[in-house]
Amino acid sequence: MKLEKLNTSYPNKSAFITGAGGGLGLAYAKLLAKNGWTLHLSDINRETLEQSSRSLENAATVHLYTLNVSDNNEYSNVFNKVQEHSTKVDLLINNAGIGDGALFENYELENWERMIRINLLGTFYGCHHFVPMMQKQQNGLIINIGSAAGFLNGPGMSAYNVSKAGVYSLSETLYHELKSSNIHVSVVTPTFFKSNVMQSAKGSQDFKAFAEKQMKYSKTNADELAEVSLHEASKGKFQIIHPYDAKRNHFFKKWFPKLVEKQFEKMMAKLTRSL
Repeated sequence: MKLEKLNTSYPNKSAFITGAGGGLGLAYAKLLAKNGWTLHLSDINRETLEQSSRSLENAATVHLYTLNVSDNNEYSNVFNKVQEHSTKVDLLINNAGIGDGALFENYELENWERMIRINLLGTFYGCHHFVPMMQKQQNGLIINIGSAAGFLNGPGMSAYNVSKAGVYSLSETLYHELKSSNIHVSVVTPTFFKSNVMQSAKGSQDFKAFAEKQMKYSKTNADELAEVSLHEASKGKFQIIHPYDAKRNHFFKKWFPKLVEKQFEKMMAKLTRSL
């Protein structure tokens, strides 16, 4: 896919992506590489990152960084290394994240805090470091990966829901604040799609099995989501809701909340028996 609008808007073509070792992060990297972008790719797993980077074609240059996004000191060191290679970064994709689930009463505090640190603080740290650079260069694009869970708020996913709702709120705030600096912010809010988000899940095995089943039978994959979101973000869209069932869920939550509530009551009954 030729990213004509994106390439024209950001001719420097330099991007930083978190969680780029696989899944959606790698899908973004592959698409940008085909369009000749310079890539700064980070992941907590160095071995996976190196293996994945070998699949990239046509990238101008690829730089790899080992990064735990929940550690701000580590993030600061990586950001300094990025600056050594590129004076400008046009595109920031805060993709790194984890999935998990359990009823609130059974949720271990350590897992709750881990979810917030990685999904929400990891996104904040990315913005914290790269926004000043983009303000200085007076242009930029930030894509934050949220989730439909951030507006649906179904049972059994309290920590994940809160982390992704926070990503949405942060994104919308920055969308308004950074307009005057010619920086656009988009947030992607998908439902389940084929990805490796549950790979590091620490909670209920029953929930993990449920989530993996949903991803297995999803008609949407990471490549499709990357294409759609880059295309929509380059046109200036704020909330990118994809695939179709995410749009449907958003519609029903907004206009028919009681129907959604009834569905969650049924879900809660199942969760009570299994989690």
